[in-house]
Amino acid sequence: MTGSYKRGNIPVYEDRYICIKCGKKIGKLDEGLHKKMINRGAEQWMCVDCLGEYIGVSREELLKKAEYFKKMGCTLF
Repeated sequence: MTGSYKRGNIPVYEDRYICIKCGKKIGKLDEGLHKKMINRGAEQWMCVDCLGEYIGVSREELLKKAEYFKKMGCTLF
């Protein structure tokens, strides 16, 4: 692992925040969408592109859903 930093109050390793399918860095949006669409308790995530491929929807549709969830007050984003 390349080094640690804090995410919230929990120290974690940078390598934990990569897509489990393609290896791209994961952002808060990617993490939130994966948790919302797949499993809220997930500790590994897919990026938006891989998630869209996995569930059969386009990246644009997922981004629209994320905006909708944010407006509805979802705290995952």
